[in-house]
Amino acid sequence: MKNLETIKLTQEFKQFCDIFNFTPEEVLQAFIDQVDIAQYMCFPLDPDRWANLFMMEYLLKYTDSEDTLRAYGEFGEKWVRIMEAGGNNVVEHTRKLLEDWHQSVLEDRINKIMNGESDDDQ
Repeated sequence: MKNLETIKLTQEFKQFCDIFNFTPEEVLQAFIDQVDIAQYMCFPLDPDRWANLFMMEYLLKYTDSEDTLRAYGEFGEKWVRIMEAGGNNVVEHTRKLLEDWHQSVLEDRINKIMNGESDDDQ
């Protein structure tokens, strides 16, 4: 990951922090701590959903890769089956599904690097 020190805080963000006596670090950390896509997908009306909503909107707006969007659709189909099965472990099953997808993405990226391909070659 790139160095996070290069994040440019907007005047509006700094103003918010100043008015309410928050540090930018605590606000950003609270946002990051709220990101839990498995929890969000299983409980979309949870009061702590806003960071996840932002992440999902960001995904939809800025993902150009057809392969990534297709994989997201496949993930969604598997997730629906988890939710239809129900039970007490839907969040854990969803986390496992996300972990498996993440592992697959990392393996694909390693294979592309080893084969001299770039993400732009998709």
